[in-house]
Amino acid sequence: MAGNRNSGRKALPANVHALRGNPSKKASHELTGGHGDQPQVAAEIPPCPAFLTKDAKGEWKRIAKDLQTLGLISKLDRGELAVYCQAWADWKVAREKIAALEDSGFVETTPSGYKQMSAWMQLANRAEERMRKAGNSFGLNPSARASLGAGTVTQGELFPNEQAETARKYGL
Repeated sequence: MAGNRNSGRKALPANVHALRGNPSKKASHELTGGHGDQPQVAAEIPPCPAFLTKDAKGEWKRIAKDLQTLGLISKLDRGELAVYCQAWADWKVAREKIAALEDSGFVETTPSGYKQMSAWMQLANRAEERMRKAGNSFGLNPSARASLGAGTVTQGELFPNEQAETARKYGL
């Protein structure tokens, strides 16, 4: 069998093609999957959930405006961004605890005398996995940004371009 519908790379969203300058030279109807009349979701920052911890809310405030400028977030992405921000906050708490415990923060001894990875280290690793998975949706790590591949925008460089400036800030 040659493959199935899950084979190959995932198609890039139309806004990512626009950021990259549409290097594949696809027609606009191809970018929208032949559904040009389909409703488009506006790039806007969703409200921050009240249940997030203080550190998670701080992370939300730090990245939400830049994601909106790049057109990578909408109100529909509230849950995914909340998962990322809370995972970041959990990771931060675990890493701070590990740092405070110094060497005993990495390895602990079980009652039977065996050495194992500490509970704080396990929590940090799991939070990091959640962070990476949710962050990939928004290009929040180097490999995710590379897959977005947003290159330099050549048109409009004579005028202030907030989207291009934000893309340069994140190495897109």
